[in-house]
Amino acid sequence: MDEPEDWQKALINESLYLRGRIVASYSQIEFLLADISVKLDLKFPYLIKDRIKAAKRIGERQQFAMYKGELDKVCDELLEFDEIRNYMSHGFLTLHVDRIGNHQFEYRMYQRGPEGFVLMGGTTTIERLRAAARHMTEYVERAVELFKRIYAEQKVEK
Repeated sequence: MDEPEDWQKALINESLYLRGRIVASYSQIEFLLADISVKLDLKFPYLIKDRIKAAKRIGERQQFAMYKGELDKVCDELLEFDEIRNYMSHGFLTLHVDRIGNHQFEYRMYQRGPEGFVLMGGTTTIERLRAAARHMTEYVERAVELFKRIYAEQKVEK
């Protein structure tokens, strides 16, 4: 097996950096959803679907009704990132290149299926990873601002 060239190493390094950004961004929201539930309901919903339900229920309270639309949007948008987060967190990464410098990243992971485990896969490029990380960062910035506002206005931190 040949030693990867510098441009290939650079692609791998950048993909690993972007992978970390995507996973960390998702984790920020996971924490905020759990945090608000713990502080307001004294419950710790472990599964993400339960954290989302808990946050949406908080938005249904009269005291938090003014945030309901934004809170629901933040919760619903998180689900859009679920698949990429799973691949970034659990997927095995392989870089494929051709002789003229084109590249493709392949991610593979197992998911539980009705008959056992199923090998899943997906491909992407560095450009698509950059766009995904950028999109997720913008989402997290909006979500963090919303939670900051809720915590300050409703004195959640006490």
